[in-house]
Amino acid sequence: MRLTDLEMRRLLPSWMQGDLPDLLLARGVDSAVSRTAPDLDLLSVWQALDALPEAVLDELAWSLDIGWYDSGAPQPVKADLVRQSDLVHAKLGTVAAVESVIRSYFGSGRVKEWPEYAGEPHHFKVYSTNPTLVYERYTQFLSMLAKTKRLSSKLDAIEIGITGESEVHAGVGVVMSDRVTYRIGYPPDPPVSIGPSGRSRARSAVAVMTSTRATYGIGTERKEEAA
Repeated sequence: MRLTDLEMRRLLPSWMQGDLPDLLLARGVDSAVSRTAPDLDLLSVWQALDALPEAVLDELAWSLDIGWYDSGAPQPVKADLVRQSDLVHAKLGTVAAVESVIRSYFGSGRVKEWPEYAGEPHHFKVYSTNPTLVYERYTQFLSMLAKTKRLSSKLDAIEIGITGESEVHAGVGVVMSDRVTYRIGYPPDPPVSIGPSGRSRARSAVAVMTSTRATYGIGTERKEEAA
C-alpha cells in the first residue's frame, strides 16, 4: 500500500470498522497523508540535493521560505542555498549568514566589520575575489544582501582582490677577457745597426699578440674564443 492511495479504514480492527467516529477519523488521516505524501518523498533525497532537478529545488526553496533564493541561479547554486538554508535562518542578520550566502552565489567572500578598517559603527565592507560581484551580478548581490544582513547595518564598499601566479627566470653571465703579448727574437729597437765593416746589419724581430676571451655562463659550459 502506497501513501498516495492509503486507506486507513482497511487497517482498523473489525470491531472499529462499524464505528462512525473511527471511520471519519480514518478518512481524515487518508486526506492528510495523501496531501503530504509528495513532500515526504523529498526527505529521502535531502542528501542528494546536487542531483535534484531545478524544479524540485525551487519547490524546496519555497517550502523552506528561503527569501534570498534566486530561481534564475544555476543548479549548483540552488542546491547549496537549500543546503545552507537552516544555518542562514538560524543566524539571519549576522556576519555568518551574509558570508554563507555570498559564498553560495559568488564562490568566495567575507565581511569586514567596521573595527577592522576604522569605520563608523554598524558599517561594514564585503571582500571577494569574484569581480562579477561588482559588474554583471551587482544588482543580484545587493538584493541578496538586503535579505540577509541586519537592517541597521550599512554597506560602505565592495572590495575585489585578484591574485595570480607567474614564473620569473633569472640568469647571470660572467665575461672575462685576457690579453697576452709574446715577443719572439731580439728586441725590435733599434731595427738597423752599422757594423765595423761598414755593412748594415738588420735585426729582425717578430711580435705576436694574442687575445683570449673566456665567457662563463651559470649552468653552461665554458666557451673560449681566440682573437
